[in-house]
Amino acid sequence: MSRVRYILLVAVTALLSVACQRRPMEENYLRVYLDLKIDREITNYEVGESEPGLMRVVFFDAVTKEYLSHDFVSHNGGYIFAPYGDVDMVVYNLEAGETFIRNNYSWSNMEAYTDEISEQQRSRFTRYLQSRVDTRPSYKDIRVTPGHLFVAREHNIHIPRHITEDVFIIQATAKTIVESWTVEVNGIVGMEWVGSVSMLISGQVGTHFVATKTDSTEPIALYFDVVSAQRRSAAMTSRFETFGREKTSGDVALLSILFIDIQGHPYMYNFDVSDQMENNPEQHIVINGDINIPKPEIGSGFKPVVDDWKEHEYDIDI
Repeated sequence: MSRVRYILLVAVTALLSVACQRRPMEENYLRVYLDLKIDREITNYEVGESEPGLMRVVFFDAVTKEYLSHDFVSHNGGYIFAPYGDVDMVVYNLEAGETFIRNNYSWSNMEAYTDEISEQQRSRFTRYLQSRVDTRPSYKDIRVTPGHLFVAREHNIHIPRHITEDVFIIQATAKTIVESWTVEVNGIVGMEWVGSVSMLISGQVGTHFVATKTDSTEPIALYFDVVSAQRRSAAMTSRFETFGREKTSGDVALLSILFIDIQGHPYMYNFDVSDQMENNPEQHIVINGDINIPKPEIGSGFKPVVDDWKEHEYDIDI
């Protein structure tokens, strides 16, 4: 009986020794580290300390471009889950102002875009743009200006199935795909009568394909309000962001400035700035125009009328 107990004890000990043996993990979970840098040298834009925020890291097969996996890190990088093999990687920030990403699981169709302007914004320009009979841009597609999207791309990264070192490090630098331009308008007479100023600029890139680093070829117009307009001054400045100048369509970069005086009267001025958006490293547009905003006549302008209050009864479910 004691011999049987001895055999059982030896067998259990052997099984336990095998069960407790340390085996390497098949998946290299959190053994890959993304050393991410942010290029903060941007013309006419200062990157904040907390920018660009949370970053999405996406991996694709280096040959087939098939989506493999994704993870998230801070803008300083960090440990990530990554597939082994030969992969391509795209990194971009999730919060980028008015810039959004669609088709984010597709290498060739991952696209940065902005929404169309609101009906209220469009109504400011609609009747003036519809009355144009020249060959200048039609402004059919008007978008809001994009926010800075920081993107890093790395190709043909070989991540071994079994990492022999403590950690496998991927180094990458994220750069913005958006340009910041400033606009300076001089020679304004009657700035004290101006209530608001809005601008449109045509001939701009509509969307940008993040992974392939290519632009769409359909030109759009961008809408933006004036950043600073000091009254009783003959000049004003503004700034806008863009994916860049669209060059394949031949569309001009027409800057349209809409002044609304303090009584609601509109004044539209147009300037072709195509040449200024070429070979301009300072990305600064200067308008020396003959702009005259006349003093509104007393009693002119809008005369809003409010109807008498009317009572309406509704059933409310509680």
